[in-house]
Amino acid sequence: MKHFNLTLLAVAAGFATQSAFAHDNKAPFYLPEGHAPAGVMADHLHAKGEWMFGYRAVRDEYSGVYRGSDEVGATDLVAAGYSMMPTGMTMEMHMLDIMYAVSDDLTLMLMPQVMSMEMDMAMTGGGHGDMHGGHEMGSHRGRVSGTGDTVVGGLFRLADAGAQRLHATLAVSAPTGSVNEKNADGTFVHYGMQLGTGTWDLMPSLTYTSALDRLSWGAQLSARLPMESENDSGFVFGERYGASAWGAYRVADWLSLSARLQYSKEGDIDGHYTGPHNHSSPADLQGNYGGEMLDLGLGFNLVAQGGALAGIRLGLEWVEDISAHYNGYQLAREDGVNMSLSYAF
Repeated sequence: MKHFNLTLLAVAAGFATQSAFAHDNKAPFYLPEGHAPAGVMADHLHAKGEWMFGYRAVRDEYSGVYRGSDEVGATDLVAAGYSMMPTGMTMEMHMLDIMYAVSDDLTLMLMPQVMSMEMDMAMTGGGHGDMHGGHEMGSHRGRVSGTGDTVVGGLFRLADAGAQRLHATLAVSAPTGSVNEKNADGTFVHYGMQLGTGTWDLMPSLTYTSALDRLSWGAQLSARLPMESENDSGFVFGERYGASAWGAYRVADWLSLSARLQYSKEGDIDGHYTGPHNHSSPADLQGNYGGEMLDLGLGFNLVAQGGALAGIRLGLEWVEDISAHYNGYQLAREDGVNMSLSYAF
């Protein structure tokens, strides 16, 4: 992640240079807190006829196997019948964020994405191994990458009373990501390593925002609801519900700092792979997905007030788990980074 961080620092330095001569005696033309923290999507509408083109990136790193809220080791997995233990995982998502305002009260959005995931596994020395046509594997690293699912929808203004704003989002996730990724031996990869959900998913949300002088705050309720009972590979991911609340303070015309709490609850997987697959590790079984998590996000939003970068926004947010209760045995997220870069005209 080193090169990623250096790139962000260089961009941030550019924003600071372009905004060095901004004045603090009145509200800036571009409000850095005009967008929510980088980890929040579908958080704002645009004025009639306005376009926004953006890029979002998410990187999450996982380590340590947990059962419920307790960390477990290889001995526990052997006792539970597993011959393989996940030792680490990284997930990256890169998304285009395209928005167009049909009117002041309706903004359309399109979000295509690409995904990449990498998981390290090690042998535990026990367990039942191959059960459904797969082959027992030694220690290895699995990688997948490609097109993910595509989100399309609309944001509808419900209320706008000065600083108090409320809007709803109704979106669907189209199953453009593969759920047919396989290992070199022809067996399906772990369920969580597939590039998409494989189902049409409904993604509604309700977002409230407000502000007073340099202080701003907001909250969002969201869900991801599969609209099919199974995908082409025979399974369906569980429903996901989320609630997020944040606050931000503008410390300079071009910079705001934010803090955010995120609660999420996700069900386990229903159904079963229709072809050969392994049962040697926790990630191979449907009951080892989902759970309840509470995360803390700390970040900043930048927007240049003048010069060549005027109006370009950069948001960066670091995310850490506060508490979690996992279904079954799962790798725990160590930390994550959300980044957003956008320009509206």
